[in-house]
Amino acid sequence: MSKRITAEDMLQVGFVNKVFETGKDEQEKFLAEVLKEVNERLGDHLNADSLLKVKALIRKPERDVLDAQNVAEVFGGLERFVKGIPQEEFRKIASGEKRHKL
Repeated sequence: MSKRITAEDMLQVGFVNKVFETGKDEQEKFLAEVLKEVNERLGDHLNADSLLKVKALIRKPERDVLDAQNVAEVFGGLERFVKGIPQEEFRKIASGEKRHKL
C-alpha cells in the first residue's frame, strides 16, 4: 500500500482518537495537548483499580490461550529434550561437525 492515508481519514474511521493541530517546531505545545487529553480521559475522576480489573477481564480470553500455548511449548520442548535432540545438536556444534551462527 503506497497511497498515503490522511490524518483526517484515520480520524474519521476511528484509527486514531484525535488529531492535535500543532506545527513542526511546537513539540512543547503538542506534549501539553497530549497530556491534557490523557488527563481528561484517564484522570483522577476514574477509579484506576476498576480500569485495571475491566482491562484484565477483556484480556482474559487472550491470556488463557497464551497460557495454554506456553504449557504446550514447554511440554514439546521437554519431549525433545528427553529424546536427546538438543544434546545431539550441541554435540555436533562442540565437535565442529555443525556450524552455528552465534
